[in-house]
Amino acid sequence: MPAIPPMIEAFGTLGIAAPECDECEGAGTVTYLHGPYVHTRECDSCHGAGHRLACPSCSDGMDPHNGDTCRTCEGFAVLY
Repeated sequence: MPAIPPMIEAFGTLGIAAPECDECEGAGTVTYLHGPYVHTRECDSCHGAGHRLACPSCSDGMDPHNGDTCRTCEGFAVLY
């Protein structure tokens, strides 16, 4: 099972608010149809936060300068 990233706040870390999640449009949940039933689940992209920001310091969770874990996002490549 993949690791769920910790909720590292973009505002507390970078001083900017994270934009609305594209997948759930800020709701934090995604609604889908399964036959005649409607199901709602937590958004996989933002993990229910409703907003998401790709880490500006890295692209994959690794510091591009030295190859260590990125200090900004703690290795998850995303801020909320």
